[in-house]
Amino acid sequence: MYRCVGVSLCIGLCRPGVDAVSGRRAGAAECEVRIDPVELGTRRSGYEPGGCPLEVSAMSSPHSEVGLGVLVGHDGSAAADHALRWAAQDAAARRVPLYIVTAVPVGGLGRRHRVEVHQRAHTLIDAAAARIRADFPDLAVETSVREGDSAEALLAASARCDTVVVGSRGHGGFTGLLLGSVSLRVCAHSSCPVVVVHTAAAKDARGVVVGVGGPEDGPAADFAADHARRLGGGLRAVHSWVLPVTGLAPSLVLPNMIDVEAVRAERTAMVDKVLDTIRIADPELPVDAAVMNGTAGRDLVDASIDGALVVVGAHRRRGPLPMRLGPTTHAVLHHARCPVGVVPIH
Repeated sequence: MYRCVGVSLCIGLCRPGVDAVSGRRAGAAECEVRIDPVELGTRRSGYEPGGCPLEVSAMSSPHSEVGLGVLVGHDGSAAADHALRWAAQDAAARRVPLYIVTAVPVGGLGRRHRVEVHQRAHTLIDAAAARIRADFPDLAVETSVREGDSAEALLAASARCDTVVVGSRGHGGFTGLLLGSVSLRVCAHSSCPVVVVHTAAAKDARGVVVGVGGPEDGPAADFAADHARRLGGGLRAVHSWVLPVTGLAPSLVLPNMIDVEAVRAERTAMVDKVLDTIRIADPELPVDAAVMNGTAGRDLVDASIDGALVVVGAHRRRGPLPMRLGPTTHAVLHHARCPVGVVPIH
C-alpha cells in the first residue's frame, strides 16, 4: 500500500502494467496517482500536466527493525551493481531498509519522451530490486526514480538515511577517471557516512582500517568499529606523521634536534585515547594501532590491500571557500584496494 504525503492530483499519464495505488504489476495499463512532495522511499510515478514530477510514498516493510536505512544509487553500471550488493549486505546485517535510487536527466524532453525515460528507469531499478529480494528475502527494499542530477538526488534523499552507498563511477563522464564526479560530490556534501565501492575487498578480508589524524576522528573510528563487529574481524587504526623539519633554510635540516621517540609516544597516546571508548564498549573486538612516520594517504592505501573496508574522516571546514575533502581522503578514495567509508566530521 501507499500513503499520501501531500496533495494528490489524479490527472495522469499511463504506465503499462503497473497499478499506481498498489505498486504491483497488473495485466493492463493503469492511470497513475501523483503525490507531492518528495520523500525518501518513494516511487516516482508520473507528472503533472505542466511537467512537474509527483510521487507516491511506500510504507515501510514489517520485516525491518527501527532504523534509518541504507541508501544506494544505481544506474545499471557494473560499479553500481557492486555498490548495490555491498549495500544490501550491510542493510541485511543491520536489519534496516534498503532504498535504491536512480536519477534520470529529463531536461528539455517532451512529455512523451519523459514517460519513456521513466519507464526505462523503472524497468532497470525494478530488476535490480528483484535480484536483491531474491538473495535477501527478509530485507525491506524500496525503490525510487527521481528526475535531475544524480548527486543532488542522492544528497536530498540522504537526509533520512544513516549510510549512503555509491559506486566509483557510472555510465557518464570520462572513462579514464578512477572516481566519478557524482561519487566525489556525494562524499563532499553528504550529512551521513558514505561508502564508495569501486573494487571488491580481498575474498577472506574481514578487518577494517580507519585513519585517525587527531582526537576529532572519533566518529570515523566508531563507524569503522561497528562494521568490524558485523564482519567478525578486527579494527586497525592507522596514524601517520611526517618528521618535522627544522633548520635555518630549506636545505639545512637538523634531525638530531627532534626526539622522534617522544613524538611517536605522543601520537600513540592520542590514538589510544580515541580507541579507548571502543575497547571499553566491546572488549572482545580486536583493536590495534599502527603509528608510523609517513604519508597518511599512502599508508592507508597500503593498509587497504588486506582490509574489508577502509574508513576516513571528512572534516567539514568552515569559511567562505572550505575544503570539503582533504588530500588524504582524495588519495584513499582514488587508490584504495577495498571499499572506502567517508564519515563527515563537523
